This record gives sequence, C-alpha cells and structure tokens, in this order.
Amino acid sequence: MILVAVLVIEVMARLALEIRERRLSQLRGGVFAVLRLIPLVNDIVPLPENRREPTENEFVRKHEEGHSELRHGILRNLAKVALLLLAVWLFAFLLASRGMSLVEAVLWLHLAAIPFRTVFHLYCWHQEYEADRYAFEKLGKKVAKAAMRDLAVSEIPYTKLFAVIYREHPTVAIRSQKILNKEIKAGQGRAA
Repeated sequence: MILVAVLVIEVMARLALEIRERRLSQLRGGVFAVLRLIPLVNDIVPLPENRREPTENEFVRKHEEGHSELRHGILRNLAKVALLLLAVWLFAFLLASRGMSLVEAVLWLHLAAIPFRTVFHLYCWHQEYEADRYAFEKLGKKVAKAAMRDLAVSEIPYTKLFAVIYREHPTVAIRSQKILNKEIKAGQGRAA
C-alpha cells in the first residue's frame, strides 16, 4: 500500500515537473514526456539535449582536454560503480531481509535511486564546471563567451530543476553563469 502511494506521488510530481517545464520553456513534450511519467520507464527514457550537434571549436577541445587532465572519466566511472554496488546491496537486502517480491524490490530500488541519481547529476555538473573553468583559463573570456553562444544555439533549453532531474550536463545558461557571470540563453546565440 505504501509502495503504491509513493509511486502515485512520484507520477504526480513528474507530471507537475513536465507541466512546469512546458510552460516555462514553451517546448512540446511529445512521447518522451509521457514516457518520463511511467515508473521504471523514466529510468531509461533519453532526454534529448541538443537540437543539433554542437560545432567543434577550440573551447570544446580544451573543455574535453580538461576532462582528461582532471581524470573526470575515471572518477565518474568510480562513482557509477559505487552507486551500482549500493543498488545491488539494497536490492539483495530488500529481497532477503524484507522478503519482498522481485517486483516490489525493483520498484523500491527505483524510488531509492531518484535522490542518488540527482546527486550523481550534480556531481557530473561539478565536473562540467571544472572542465569549463580549465578551458576558460586556457583560452580567455572572449573565446568562452563565443563558444557558449554557439552551444546555446544547438542546445534545447531546459530549466534548471528539469535539467538536474534528467541531465548529466548543466544547461548552457547555467554553465555560462558559472564561468562568465552572465547567463547566455538560446535566443542570445548566433543564427545557425
């Protein structure tokens, strides 16, 4: 009974988040928005981040170099392994100690993963900020600003709350605020 109530609360919260996002961003939700409402399905439904692939430029190359220099790939994979081990432990605990059915254990694991996924996204965001800072220090403000404008043109603009729930990368508006102290949005980018 508690599980059903919590799942209903999750669906309602996700519905409210989707409605809020549609109103604030003026973007259509489509099939993916409906799929994100369904428990377990929303764990695997992709969220498109870009309208088109961002153009390769010096800032993007230095950003990726920053990830490499700072060992972000290894650290991110270690965090994933730690979360996976925690999930396996919780799943075994629910099955063995609580005597839950397989379906109940999977649904509880899904619910327990929500805050951990959000924390993981924030960790990934921190790595993105570090890589941006690395590129900014190597190339300067003018190049960073132009790159953020180019990225804003190719990106689908999401609100901060929506992005932290579903994305491992912060939006360009958030990233530009962090490194440039200026929010660059899609409307401020150059025409494609």
